[in-house]
Amino acid sequence: MVLALDNYFCLRSRTLEMKDGNPLNEVRIICNSLMNNNSQLLADNSIKLDPTKSILKIKAGEKIRLNSDSFTNFYKAFFDEIERIFAGCIFRRKIGSGP
Repeated sequence: MVLALDNYFCLRSRTLEMKDGNPLNEVRIICNSLMNNNSQLLADNSIKLDPTKSILKIKAGEKIRLNSDSFTNFYKAFFDEIERIFAGCIFRRKIGSGP
């Protein structure tokens, strides 16, 4: 489900997403780890993901395990962050001048 969630928004701007350990970063790291590291969380030196402040609280090297409650919290945080970052861009684009 996390891979599907990320795939729907795979063209999101990494510049706008930032690299501060937000839920979008966490989804990106989780997906990379699921696909490339046998479901163990990979450290990503380009993203400042602090496990104590993250949604899933998984540390580098730990096995990624989600139940329905943790996934629900995860996807809600992801969509909240998508809306916070990108909804303003869409709104500005609609009312702004030019394309």
